Amino acid sequence: MSIKDQIFSIPELDFTEDEMEMADDAFENFLELLNVFIVSFPAKEMKLKVAMNTKNVNMLLKHLQDIGEMLRGIRANSIADECWKKLNSFDRTKPEKIEPYISFLCSNVNALSIDIQMALTESKKEVNQEATVVLQSEQRTNKNLLAVDDDAYCLHLLKAALKDVPCKVVPASSGKEALNMLSKIRPHLFVLDIDMPGMSGIELAKQLRQQGQYAPILFLTGNATRDYVQECLAVGASDFIVKPINPENVANRIRKFL
Repeated sequence: MSIKDQIFSIPELDFTEDEMEMADDAFENFLELLNVFIVSFPAKEMKLKVAMNTKNVNMLLKHLQDIGEMLRGIRANSIADECWKKLNSFDRTKPEKIEPYISFLCSNVNALSIDIQMALTESKKEVNQEATVVLQSEQRTNKNLLAVDDDAYCLHLLKAALKDVPCKVVPASSGKEALNMLSKIRPHLFVLDIDMPGMSGIELAKQLRQQGQYAPILFLTGNATRDYVQECLAVGASDFIVKPINPENVANRIRKFL
């Protein structure tokens, strides 16, 4: 699939029929807009959260407006429309009421940023084809998903989000515990938190690949910066789940790999 097809297939980006037929030079200009969005959003997110924490209403509204305009510029119209609705109904005397929405917005925009970055990544990860064929050909009624996170509550949310997905969630609280489990189970999918004490998810992913584990890896993260995403892709990431966990988003992403 070409980069253009991958970009047009991102559901949060809305394109007219004419836009989907845009010439190559126009598409290159659009890619520049996407790259500006990827680079600039983390700083905008930080400013938005600072304004929320300090209850600085004027700056809160300004940063929300900036993000809404940026989303409109990259054709993320549905997210932008919701942002404008919140701005228009905002009660300046009760800024704390918008805090849940800000958390939701940042999670959705980070997920969008990651999807765009993955579409823009032209280099493909090497996969052990023999191992993949074996996994695909097995007749399985219960697929093992090894989920690794030092936060027990996050593991609980993940398991709850996957209650209707045909898989068995096997939890582990550390990289060391996860590696020890490999002698007992054969995971068909890994979900790894990145920021863990002792052994990070990135280091765990390296060890999994070194040990011949070629099942897809999804990283749990709240960080969508370009360097961070590229580092994860380099160690074998197939996709990302953005914190805080959105149950519907998680279920849809997991189903693609089972």
